[in-house]
Amino acid sequence: MQIDLKELKQVTVLYVEDDDVIRAQTLSVFEKIFKKVYVGKDGRQGINLFKNHQDELDVIVTDLNMPKMTGFELAEEVHKVSKYIPVIFTTAFTDEESLIKAITLNIDSYVTKPLKIQDLTSTILKSVKNSKENRNLYKTTKALANEMLSTKKDYGQLKDNCELLEKEVSFYKFLAEHFIASIKLDKFGIIENISNQFSNIYKYSLMDLKNKPINSITPNAANIQKKMLEAIKVKEAVGFNEKFITADNEELEFHNILYPLYENKDNYASGYMLYQSLER
Repeated sequence: MQIDLKELKQVTVLYVEDDDVIRAQTLSVFEKIFKKVYVGKDGRQGINLFKNHQDELDVIVTDLNMPKMTGFELAEEVHKVSKYIPVIFTTAFTDEESLIKAITLNIDSYVTKPLKIQDLTSTILKSVKNSKENRNLYKTTKALANEMLSTKKDYGQLKDNCELLEKEVSFYKFLAEHFIASIKLDKFGIIENISNQFSNIYKYSLMDLKNKPINSITPNAANIQKKMLEAIKVKEAVGFNEKFITADNEELEFHNILYPLYENKDNYASGYMLYQSLER
């Protein structure tokens, strides 16, 4: 991933590391490339800094094994307040148990020590971009829901449900399926459903595409499969540009956001929702 220094200058980081040498070396670089850096010497300092500056922060980078409060414990406390802010672990540990625990905590990513600044900054920038995409989709679909509720009196019950589920992104994803061009895929990339908007844009009916692989309507199926694996790995939405083919054999390119779906109780991805931005 090519690093854009201008984008890095817009990012505010909370960096938590108990090793004095590593902290000083990394901080000296961070302060030059990021907009602002808050630094903590242990997990307790880290969570206090988060509480005091959470509205400014774009990402948290924290060591895993620290005194007073571990990186795991810090991440748990952060996610009680905000599930959007990405948390990246820096760790010398690569054991399977630690990595599985990181996944269950929805940790955005991890970087092993000794740290390579280019890899770390690339991971930070990617995580911040994914986080912003998630927030933008949430805001867009929430605004759409509010507009519907304000113009239709018979949506009183839905309004009550909306208030109860306001913090659940899944509710707004449901609305997006009906008003945004989207495709629902099973875990193997087989098309299960398409939205009305997708049908209008690409001139396909559901019967034209149901049970067909996604590669039947895109010239670059390998990229879609790559993004599916990436979404499973990070358990987050991933954004990318890709071309799709209309029923008239025209190629249209839009920005896409691919979400993994977890509709079963086994914590494995059951499929995907692919949403398209209508701005080319």
